[in-house]
Amino acid sequence: MTKFEITILGCGAALPTLRHFTTTQVLNIHEKFFMLDCCEAAQILFLKADQLKFGKLDHIFISHRHGDHCFGLPCLLSSMSLMGRVAPLHLYMTPDLEPQMRQVIDFFCHIPFEIVFHTLNPDQPERIYEDKEMVVESIPMNHGVPCCGFLFKEKQKPNRLLREKTDAYDIPVTQLAKIKDGADYVLPNGTVIPNSKLTEPIDELPKSYAFCSDTLFNPNMFEQLRDVDVLYHETTFSDADIDRAVEWKHSTAKQAAETARAINTKQLIIGHYSTRYDEAALLAEAQAVFPNTIAAYDGMVFTLPEKTRSLEF
Repeated sequence: MTKFEITILGCGAALPTLRHFTTTQVLNIHEKFFMLDCCEAAQILFLKADQLKFGKLDHIFISHRHGDHCFGLPCLLSSMSLMGRVAPLHLYMTPDLEPQMRQVIDFFCHIPFEIVFHTLNPDQPERIYEDKEMVVESIPMNHGVPCCGFLFKEKQKPNRLLREKTDAYDIPVTQLAKIKDGADYVLPNGTVIPNSKLTEPIDELPKSYAFCSDTLFNPNMFEQLRDVDVLYHETTFSDADIDRAVEWKHSTAKQAAETARAINTKQLIIGHYSTRYDEAALLAEAQAVFPNTIAAYDGMVFTLPEKTRSLEF
């Protein structure tokens, strides 16, 4: 079974406090590490998490230009440099932030490794990363400034070869990879052996995670997030302060729960807490609408349960 793990380094809003640092998460997906937003002191929080390894962090996604989501990036890059990093690092950010961040990095940081910038389109979903095991899509947010969330999706693993069948048809080893990827096999006499006779689906199903950073309640993203396994959604305000949420283009805990219910997710994680609230009250507000809700806390590690055809979480 493959690892899909979320580490919450910070889950507060606006400014760091003695209780919460601001938004930063690290995903470990198949031992590839992906950072989502980068708060002040992110490199220290990263070092404190024994399960995280700097050498495996090759991709950092910044949702938008507000400081509580990106102030830590230049410091993190400087620390990586002093630690001796030589591998390229990929940074994903909106077009309004990229030139400013380039300038800050060039002025303050001596970076001996290559930094590859990827510009996000905040107006429509796009596939922004892909490898043989997973894809990442941007999610347009509604926050008053260009802003994106991120959707991480495993790919379905290839079918399992039925070796007794491939041996019975004397299929060459050179053809097995194609068959595993879904190809039929043609015998020397022209007979086509359907792939369904040569393979069977594996029991493990792909998992998915959506990170919805700062946003007004946003039904436009429901279709893209339909049936996502785990949803992280900001809950800056209580529903008692919905007018303030609309003014500042944030969501309430109740609205995050309504989003979770609408997209048919299995698990909601709330965060991005304003200092005006006790998060226990926000959690209760969300659970009243969507019971399978948990509250993020600094240092939390959440492992997505395995999904199989016989047992889905």
